[in-house]
Amino acid sequence: MNNMIKRNKAIFLDRDWTLNYDYSYVYKLEDLKILDWVKEGLNYLKSLWFLLILVTNQSWIWRWYYTLEECNNFNNELQKQLWIKFDEIYICPHTKENNCECRKPKTLFIDQAIKKFKLDIKSCYMIWDKESDIQMWINVWCKTVLIKNKDYPCKLNPDYSVNSILEFTKTLKNN
Repeated sequence: MNNMIKRNKAIFLDRDWTLNYDYSYVYKLEDLKILDWVKEGLNYLKSLWFLLILVTNQSWIWRWYYTLEECNNFNNELQKQLWIKFDEIYICPHTKENNCECRKPKTLFIDQAIKKFKLDIKSCYMIWDKESDIQMWINVWCKTVLIKNKDYPCKLNPDYSVNSILEFTKTLKNN
């Protein structure tokens, strides 16, 4: 099977509270702590030929709490600890007030990924933890996966609601 056919599907991932614990504005390498079962879940998704694309809002950069370089260093360490390489990482450094096109729930980064990787959006999933993220996926008709978080209750109905990425992979196995 041609590599393009195998890899025209992606998992779009939020970062904080989806892959790692979030302590308000996490960027220091020593504060990086991976959530349970993330490594196993992502490696399984890679074995199914999904591209893994990180899409994260990091408005603390715009607010001068930390730099883009520090954010990139954090993301690199995240990949190292997960033993995976994301196929793409998109970072929006802006605040909501900037009204930019790259901040979730706007779809600029998704549109770019669809074009770059020739993705079949109906074969893609977004894994996230906050209700504010679901609107972007509704806008692009992507399947949504909520990682349940008691601090961020969700009133919307995602396609899947699970406790971990690994739990979601078990759902895929059963389909």
